[in-house]
Amino acid sequence: MLGHQIIAKLLNGFRRPKDEEIEAFIAWASEHAVFIDSLNDSTMDIERLSTLDKLLEDKRIVYLGEEDHWVHEKSDYRLLMLRYLISRGWRYIGEELGWSDGIRINRYLETGDESYLERIATYGYRGAIRTDRDDRPTGILKDSSGNYPESAFKAEQLRLTKALRSLNEKLLTTSGGIHFFGFDIDALAGGGYEDITELLSFKPDSPVVRKLQSLLARVPGETVGQEIHRLNHILDLIRRQEVNLQEVLDEKQHLMLRESLRTLRDSFDFVRTANPAMDYASLNMAMAAREQVMHRHIQFILSQMAPADKLVLMGHNRHLAKHDSIIKNSGSAPPGGKRVPSVGNYINDILPEQVFSIWMLHDHGVSSQPLSWLSKEYISRPGSLNAILAKVGSVFLLPTTTGDPYARLLDKELNMVGLYNIVFRTVISKQADLIFFVNEVTPLKS
Repeated sequence: MLGHQIIAKLLNGFRRPKDEEIEAFIAWASEHAVFIDSLNDSTMDIERLSTLDKLLEDKRIVYLGEEDHWVHEKSDYRLLMLRYLISRGWRYIGEELGWSDGIRINRYLETGDESYLERIATYGYRGAIRTDRDDRPTGILKDSSGNYPESAFKAEQLRLTKALRSLNEKLLTTSGGIHFFGFDIDALAGGGYEDITELLSFKPDSPVVRKLQSLLARVPGETVGQEIHRLNHILDLIRRQEVNLQEVLDEKQHLMLRESLRTLRDSFDFVRTANPAMDYASLNMAMAAREQVMHRHIQFILSQMAPADKLVLMGHNRHLAKHDSIIKNSGSAPPGGKRVPSVGNYINDILPEQVFSIWMLHDHGVSSQPLSWLSKEYISRPGSLNAILAKVGSVFLLPTTTGDPYARLLDKELNMVGLYNIVFRTVISKQADLIFFVNEVTPLKS
């Protein structure tokens, strides 16, 4: 079946809601939604969100999902929800961002030193790139890499990061600060070298540290495969020298060294598989390996947290799905590459009673998405959940698990319009406990 025929079938649906069912739902939602007057108001009293307090009782992990990385409203939504969650005790914040970038953002949040923000690969930093080898994508990923809205994306991210720094300054003197991390592979393979060098710089006279620093030096002309082999050799050395390393590094530093090295290696492994991929079967192998790294990163952070500590994860809705198996038409290269569960599914499986999921959805507008062969405009699709929600209001929060018969539309499989205007189907109440809806989205702002 041709692609446009598949989309038409999904749009029409097999059980399209009846008009009277939609009308009843809109009336119910209009009564139970928490409406936001202006999403751009960073001073809004977060006590307006106190109705969420009961929903979050006994929850330890919150997913802050968004459908499009490249819309301006995403940052405002994140900041509003983070302000609320931080006020309720959430301190660990992870983003679908490179592990190395996360380390540097965390250092900025701790110190206020803005030089860390100038070394974020996702924001355009290229200081760690090799000059003797071209690792840029040559296959399917080439188009998105070449058209990435880097400047505007950086500006949006910096606004959020600096707002978090302001919040953290107050927390550091009262109840303990924010712990920020990126749970993805590195945006620029090789960035981890600088973080590891900084970590080891505190013990320069140790023989085992000098040995590691020698092995970390890049070998001119080495292939990606040879670089991965060298990094595996370093990881073997760390295992063999564990006792000696623990004499010069504390437990936290030792664990971070190992995890950063593993991520450095795995990021090159992704480059080796994904960048030359000319078909989705090959790309999905890399996507599966990438998602497994995300699994490991979240497990690592959870192992560092105290039992009462709370965690927020920010990323794409499909990375933060609770149940991948009930998403239809999830795309050609979805999170997990159709081989392993998304990180959201994985965490929900191991801690099912502790997860509270929020999905940001929108109806229409314009994105800064980087694929030149796809439209940047979102058009309202009649009959989709997005279009139905648009009749409720402009910006609002809506719980999905209510048990109210007038809300049963949320328990049905419905069409939804997602990233790149791809229509997918799922039961929203099985994926998200709360919808954060924005009627119209706009491009990223520099």
